[in-house]
Parts: sequence; C-alpha cells; structure tokens
Amino acid sequence: MSSGRHLFLDEQLVDSEMTEHVKRQFNPPHSLRRVLKPEMTWEALGFIFYCSVIDHDGTAMLYYGAYDGEKRKHFCLATSEDGLSWKRPELKLSDYQGSNRNNIFPFEAVEAGVFMDPHAPADKRFRLLHNRHWPDPARAGVYLSSSAEGINWTQSDLRLLPRVPDSQPSACWDPKTQQYAIYLRAWDPKRSIGRVAVKDIEVSWAYDDRVSPLHVWGKKKVATISREIPIVMRPDDSDPENVQLYTSNVFRYPWAENAYFAFPAAYFLYQGSPLKDRALNGNDGTFDVQLAVSRDGIHWDRQRDAWIQPDYVDGVQLQLVSMGTGMIRRARELHQYFVGWPHTHGRPVVWDRDLKNRVEWLKRDLGGIYCATSRLDGFVSMDAGNLPGTLTTLPLVVTGSQLKLNIDVAGTGIATVAVLDAAGTAIPGFTVADFTAIHADSVDFPVKWNSGHELKELSGKPIRLQFRMRNTKLYAIEFTE
Repeated sequence: MSSGRHLFLDEQLVDSEMTEHVKRQFNPPHSLRRVLKPEMTWEALGFIFYCSVIDHDGTAMLYYGAYDGEKRKHFCLATSEDGLSWKRPELKLSDYQGSNRNNIFPFEAVEAGVFMDPHAPADKRFRLLHNRHWPDPARAGVYLSSSAEGINWTQSDLRLLPRVPDSQPSACWDPKTQQYAIYLRAWDPKRSIGRVAVKDIEVSWAYDDRVSPLHVWGKKKVATISREIPIVMRPDDSDPENVQLYTSNVFRYPWAENAYFAFPAAYFLYQGSPLKDRALNGNDGTFDVQLAVSRDGIHWDRQRDAWIQPDYVDGVQLQLVSMGTGMIRRARELHQYFVGWPHTHGRPVVWDRDLKNRVEWLKRDLGGIYCATSRLDGFVSMDAGNLPGTLTTLPLVVTGSQLKLNIDVAGTGIATVAVLDAAGTAIPGFTVADFTAIHADSVDFPVKWNSGHELKELSGKPIRLQFRMRNTKLYAIEFTE
C-alpha cells in the first residue's frame, strides 16, 4: 500500500472473513446552516439551484446564479475566509440599475461549473464550463472560459460539445489518468450522468455522432445529450420509477488516495396517479441529495438514502436541495454548499405566466445557499457499536514508517490496533498486549506500540492491520514516511 490516506469506500481494504460486528456506515453532514440569503435586488426571486465553490490561497470563492424580480438571470460571486461568513465583493464588472457596485459578472453562466485546474498555465488555472447560445442549434453547446484569479474571465468561442446538457457540469483534472474528467447530464432514457475524458480540455470533445440527436425542446432547437457519451450513473431498479438524476457534482477528493465522491440531485418527479395532482406542470417535483463513491470516477456505488433531504433549516421548510460542485477544508472540517428552495422545481415556470404569483413570492423567504459541514474523511466509516467488533485488513505491503488514524472513539468506547503477518498471526512487539488502547477523537491519531517497535521495521513486508473496536468510528488509515 502506498503512503497516503486511505478511505473505506468499499471492500478493497477489508478481509470480510476476518471481520465481524463492524459495518460500513455512510454519514450525512453533522451541521446544516444558511450562509447566504437572497437579499440584493438582483437576487429578489432567489438563487438558481447551481453553485460552485473553490478554495484559492485561503479564500473561498462561491459562484452562484440568481433571479432578479423580472426573473432575469445573473452570475455572481461571494467570498469567505472561514467558509461560514460570506460577503459580496464589489466586482465593478457589470451595470445593474445604473450602478456597477455589485458582485455580478458581465455574462450569463447559470448552468455552470467552476473548478481549479492544476494542469493549466497560471493564467488559466480557474476554469468555467457553461452552456451558451441556447437554443441556436448552430452555436449552442458547452463552452469553456478561463481566468487567472477567478474574476476576469476570457471566454473561448470554441464549442466543445454541440449539445446542451441542461444542467450543471462538474469536472476535474485527474493526475492518475492524466486526463480531464467531465460529467454531464445525459438521458438514458431518463436523466442520468455521462462522462467525457479528454487530455486537452480546450479542444472539441469526441462523442458518438451515430446516436440520433435528442430534441427535447423541438426540432428547431439544439439537442440535448443522450447516449453520445458513456453513461456512468443512471436510475435503476433500486430507485422509485419516478426518480431521475438531475445533477452529477463529482469531486476528486484530494485528501486521500483514489477517492471520488458525487452528490447527485435525485429528482422525485410528481408523476403517476398518486402524485400528479401535486404537480404545478409537467416538470415538477422535489430534489434531495444522494452520495455516491468511487475509486476511479467511472464505477460508482450510489446510496439511495438521502444524504441531504429537504428539511426545516434556519426557519424555512425547504422543498428542494441541490448540491453545488466542490468543497473546502477548514482545519478538521469540510464545507460544501447547496441551494435550498422553499418551493418545488416547477415554480419558476409558473412565474413566467403568472405575474401575480411572482409578486407574491417576492414577499417570501426564498431560502438561500446553505453550508453542509462534515468531518474530514467523514463521508464513510467502519463502525463498531456497543457489541465489540473486529476489523482486519487484507494483506498490505506498507511503504511508510508511521501509521495514523482518523478515528472517533466515543465516551464508552475503546479501540486497539495490532499488526499481523499475512497468515493472520500477531507479530511480536505489535500485539494488542503491546498497545495502549485508544480513547480519543482525532483526524490524525499517531499509532505507537509500548514495545518500542516501529512500523518501519516491517516496511516492504506483507502485513495485516487488525482493529478491535467498541463504540468506535474508523474513517481512514494513513501511512506516512
């Protein structure tokens, strides 16, 4: 096993035959709070349900869309140091009602995803993928903009894909494959998630042009994506018939090895006889956010339980929650950001035809952008309850010299670590008897044995780690040099 941090996303590390009374647990955020309310005149009808966050030199930058009172769309920026208190910088880039003292960008990029590109030159390290020129079939599609500092953007006129996904893209540079991975909404036949992999993100993307274009908006308008690109996540028999995947929001996790997370919005459509009377129109329903995990960004294990569900948060009963792309780390916590609406998906379409209803909603609390806070590595853990459990790894060849744990041993809990040989026999000096039990909550707990032996003595040899735990959550193991 390479040095670095390793998460328990699947069975890759665990010997199930030598493990008992320990289960894998998917953990929702431990805190939800509203951090941005639609308070400006250009946010009068609330936020659009896409946002992106990046961390740049200790400053968090949150890109989001907003509706003004006339339902015009605006692309905006907020900044924060701690990820909890946000301000709207005066960009002075766009005139709104006679003033440029606002945080509005001078172009519309609503179905947009921002990410940091470590593979790009310094003047292009901020990347913005967004749909442009809808509905013109000759020009509409996915485009790229780039920036040195995330404020002044250069828009490329090269159409990367001549289809409009009609949702927020998410993307990352993957150093393992030396490619960009881009995730887009695709229909297969329901709303699903497709993936494009390219070595150069500034060159038009390959797709299967033998697939007939899917014209969901009519033959005279641009087509959307169906099976022109590989589908990596789709609704299946484990989902209710009326559930579709609205967004992808894939994130390559930088704080551990081979870890990818996705937070798709599961769209629960008001369809079928029990629900159709609730629908405002033919495209109405609610979202909750699910969690999916992967080792390669291609093969996914999607949890069907809601990871974030519409709930009563900060005095507002939400009806729709949509996770934005990206996350930031502050000390031992991770912050993500989602848009929460007190109405369903179909309400903004009602505002187009019913001005009286629009005026009524202008007077309401329209939710906002919310922060979901999790423990570092805290999305998945191996848990033992009050019944003591044993977790044994498969044989590992360790290259590091120090073992550290992200572990939470509760008030009545206890945990020990022993090192076994590949056959499962305890190695002298590394047994439970040589170990002082863990009773701590730490994201970086250093493991030591009282015998004075050190893990570097076993470097290059196949070993197993064996954890005996009670009322304990084990999130990650890390080997350091």
